[in-house]
Amino acid sequence: MKKIFIFFAVFLFGNDILKSFPEITKDYKDTQTKENVKQIFSKEFGLYPYKTNYLLPATWDLNKKIDRRQFETKFQVSVMKPFAKNLLNKNEIYFFAYTQTSWWQTTADSAPFRENNYEPEVFVLFPLKYNYLDALVLALNHQSNGRDEEYSRSWNRIYSRFIFHYDKFIFNMRLWYRIPEKQKTSQNDTNGDDNPDLEDFLGYGDLKIMYPYKDNLVTTLLRYNPITNKGAIQVDFSKPIKKKNSLFLYIQYFYGYGESLIDYNKIVNKVGIGFSYSR
Repeated sequence: MKKIFIFFAVFLFGNDILKSFPEITKDYKDTQTKENVKQIFSKEFGLYPYKTNYLLPATWDLNKKIDRRQFETKFQVSVMKPFAKNLLNKNEIYFFAYTQTSWWQTTADSAPFRENNYEPEVFVLFPLKYNYLDALVLALNHQSNGRDEEYSRSWNRIYSRFIFHYDKFIFNMRLWYRIPEKQKTSQNDTNGDDNPDLEDFLGYGDLKIMYPYKDNLVTTLLRYNPITNKGAIQVDFSKPIKKKNSLFLYIQYFYGYGESLIDYNKIVNKVGIGFSYSR
């Protein structure tokens, strides 16, 4: 039972927690097995943080909606795994990645999950050294909410991401092309496009601006479609709870369209506070 607990603790909180479990290998007698166990835990099973991993126990939507309570819990789990490198002799690295974001009505009767968004993708990262340009990412991305009929939301994208820096700022710019789907023949058609107007609200790209200051990090995500005049802004703030610790105080503010797929065409004005386990 103790080993099971350690397994999940390391997965959630990272290598720092190993310092609290010096007995992790004491039950193994031979050196080779001990080294094997250390490698398993120290490499976190070959998975690495991708997007921000966080838990917001308390979020509050400033705009009332009839289908939910304003208070809910939100969390995100995001990991990536490299599977190949340098196939083109460009020092590029190939990754699988998976992100899941959930909205949980923790104060409602039976505390249902209101929405889950699932986002698997495969991408390749090319490191670059052109003035301020640091890297180029090319990706194939799927995002859906796993629901049926009128509540189903999904889309597939090919995107390019440019990572560059200037002064003390780090920029992360994405441009995407949505892979077309055929039009639904009826509301119950499972093969047609669930949300043909999604780009009207989410646009064709986004820009993330990161500003690290000492041990603080402020991140701003901007999204805008100039044709429909619709977009969104998200501002995140994180600060280590203790020095040299992988647990951060995390505050998130969102305003606009597309906080979740089910709300892609609804205005959300929400603030949340909690913890993040990666940045």
